[in-house]
Amino acid sequence: MRTAIRRCKGCDVFTLKEHCSKCGSQTVMALPPRYSPEDKYGDYRRKLKKLKARSS
Repeated sequence: MRTAIRRCKGCDVFTLKEHCSKCGSQTVMALPPRYSPEDKYGDYRRKLKKLKARSS
């Protein structure tokens, strides 16, 4: 089984657990997904990134 570092959504603490021991909220993977040339959602992510940059 492969373990990966996770980040808490609530308090930005890094952990290996699914739930933060500090605040109890859900954690997410800290690393981005691996690159794939067959990325089905790449266009959507790039469009969303451009929209976020414009609104900032």
